[in-house]
Amino acid sequence: MNIDWYIKGKQFGNCNCVYGCPCQFNAPPTDNYCQGIGAFLIEEGLFGEVPLNGVKAVSMMKFPGPIHEGNGQMQLILDSNSSIEQQNAMKSIMYGKETEPMATSFAMYYSMMKKIHDPLIKNIKLDINLETRICNLNVEDIITTSTRPITNPITGEEHRARINLPNGIEFKEAEMASGSTSANAAFKTNFNNTYVGIALVNLTPKGIIN
Repeated sequence: MNIDWYIKGKQFGNCNCVYGCPCQFNAPPTDNYCQGIGAFLIEEGLFGEVPLNGVKAVSMMKFPGPIHEGNGQMQLILDSNSSIEQQNAMKSIMYGKETEPMATSFAMYYSMMKKIHDPLIKNIKLDINLETRICNLNVEDIITTSTRPITNPITGEEHRARINLPNGIEFKEAEMASGSTSANAAFKTNFNNTYVGIALVNLTPKGIIN
């Protein structure tokens, strides 16, 4: 590790699992495989001398079984509005480089990959709101994701729930929501009304900063 860095902002993930996501509890994924996307809005950050304020990035992942069994595929989508230096910085962070071993979820996910597809450079439109649990992601013709609060099936009222992981490396606390994603990049993704976790990002090479 030679370059110091930090990023602060917001993130959300939408995967094929039911609300809550069994993977967060070290249980097998709902469908015995895992596929999902993660979207990141960096509000403040620095990679060496490269400022990362306003940078956006997306990660697509696919596993034939539980994540810990590996054999995954991964593709990053980097924002065309960011500079080449910022894109390279995000690749380094999201591939777990310049990071203490397994200190971040990025490093953990990368270690589980069998194939890393070439990153795509696309225009990323991204809004993340923890309070309302409403997030929207649009990446040209590649990805469309929308999230909303989970609702009571009888009354239609909003249901609020959180997952708290004191020792988590992806997040310490996340708002639960319902999301739908349609994606067509290195591999296709299509799920409706499935797990969403929305959380803050506050990372350094040593992991999450409380």
